[in-house]
Amino acid sequence: MMGKRLLLIGWEAADWKILHSLIDAGEMPVLRRIVEGGASGQLLSTQPLTPVAQWTSIATGKRPWQHRICHPIESITVANETVPVTAARRRSLALWEMLAQAGKRSLIVGWPATHGGRAENTIIVSDRYAQPTAGPGIKPWPPAAPGTYWPEEIGVRLDGWRMSPADVQADIISLCVPEWKKIDQKRDRRLGQLRVFLAADFSHQAAMMTLLSGGNWDIAAVHFPALGAISRMFLANHLSSPESIPEAESALYQNVIRGTCRLLDQMLGNLVRAAGSDTATMVVSAHGVARCPAPPANMRATDDEWKSPRGIFAACGRGLTGNAQIFGASVLDVAPTVLTWFGLPIGDDMEGRVLVESFVKPPEIARIASWEPTQSVSSPHAAEVPGAPGNSAAAATLRGESDWNLAQSYLEASRYEDALPIFEGLFRSFPERPELGHALFQCQLTLRKLSEATETLEVVLEGLPAGIWSLLPRAELCLAKGQIQEARALVNEARQLHPTHPDALRRLGLLLLRLREWNALEDLARQALKLDDNDALAWAGLAEAQLRKQLAAEATESALKAIQLNYYLSEAHFVLARALVAKGKWAQARDAMQVLLQLQPNNRAAATYGRRLG
Repeated sequence: MMGKRLLLIGWEAADWKILHSLIDAGEMPVLRRIVEGGASGQLLSTQPLTPVAQWTSIATGKRPWQHRICHPIESITVANETVPVTAARRRSLALWEMLAQAGKRSLIVGWPATHGGRAENTIIVSDRYAQPTAGPGIKPWPPAAPGTYWPEEIGVRLDGWRMSPADVQADIISLCVPEWKKIDQKRDRRLGQLRVFLAADFSHQAAMMTLLSGGNWDIAAVHFPALGAISRMFLANHLSSPESIPEAESALYQNVIRGTCRLLDQMLGNLVRAAGSDTATMVVSAHGVARCPAPPANMRATDDEWKSPRGIFAACGRGLTGNAQIFGASVLDVAPTVLTWFGLPIGDDMEGRVLVESFVKPPEIARIASWEPTQSVSSPHAAEVPGAPGNSAAAATLRGESDWNLAQSYLEASRYEDALPIFEGLFRSFPERPELGHALFQCQLTLRKLSEATETLEVVLEGLPAGIWSLLPRAELCLAKGQIQEARALVNEARQLHPTHPDALRRLGLLLLRLREWNALEDLARQALKLDDNDALAWAGLAEAQLRKQLAAEATESALKAIQLNYYLSEAHFVLARALVAKGKWAQARDAMQVLLQLQPNNRAAATYGRRLG
């Protein structure tokens, strides 16, 4: 074992763009010590950007299509009440269950989708711990809901530590909203909601501090949800967006996110001290925040619009290196890294990598086939799909949302055959939703079902106005059918519209790549990077264009930048290997191609190229 204890802290929606400015201003000294004394970098999310799915991926090392936690709601009762997702729905082992098999002891507080969970050598305080069990003014609260605690008897110690929103005092509110007394709380209820959000974090903090004092543990993991809910509500105020909110309102609430981050830093410091100096600390976030563009025309805005797929990773302590940058990490890498830190093997069915650059010395990485008790394959239409008694409209909506999330995970994993029947069913059920038709169209194109794709596109185009969003799929279909001149004309027409939406730029770039328009592809990639220089796919597109223009050195640099941002971007590894060949660096090219084949063992083009390299 490379360390005695590990403290794993989860902050919802933490983003380096915000945190670094606060660190530089001296407002988050504890996080600063972790960053400067350890390893840190961005943590890339998987799809979908549903928090409960992402946190379960962190805990399991598996994608949502594998662990099956795809939606925050498990079912809807006959009385039309929602039931949050429970641990029973999870189909993959979590870290604490794997560690228990090795005799390690875990403390888990507030982690999403843990309600009703049980595990050996583990104390669980579920994500429903902070939920009020009585109305305002009623004290003491009745006990937390059944399933909140494992073992059940710990509820006697912990029930009294749950904080009511009414207990969030004025000094705390003043930290987030200095001029809160100016707010008419009968008309503007956001202060009350802020108290609810903060009370959840304070409750989780109190429970974990109580458990840490027991001293009998190897890993302690706690999730703080408040920053996510607060960012969703107050991000526009933090960004001071005059186009979306009045100036006076922006001034009132512009410090809410800042104040919340300062509170998180204070709580982090208390946890680190309680855990002891021999404890390593890891702080992670499953996603960040973004100033989001409007959704495509006639596409519905979703709850994901304010999110960025780039969360945070920071770790320091025994066995971990100091002041190091981590590149290309994803939520799938956390579990393998934690297992390796404990000297335990990682499963071959874990897609993520060990973040070896975060260790002082390269660790020995042991492997086993799987930590799972059996290797069963779940059907995409298995019985665990959320629903409700009867076929209520609410239940149908829930099933549709869960299926949509599951299908997105299949798509990201290139499991198009699994995603196709889900998209077909969704489009039949909700034909008025253009985004569902578009997803089905893209899946059919990838699987070369061109006649079906043609029929789907005809329906989709009926709901789309003229413009970029109708030009792109028409060009994609023409190209798939080999109608090169028609595709090129549509692409040129689309370029004249000067799109700025990231999805439009991505799709237009892929079309230019297939049309071998290298100058246009380079121009488009640079345009995308002006909008977001952390766009890994844009860097990969730039690398491809540079290599095709015989700029091998520049292509190498661009490909490496893409890999730093997204280690799992296979296109970047492929262009890197070819650029290294063009520079005469054969050994490095073989290494790059080997990495690609590890990521995609069935990539025929990479295998063929690898054989040529020897």
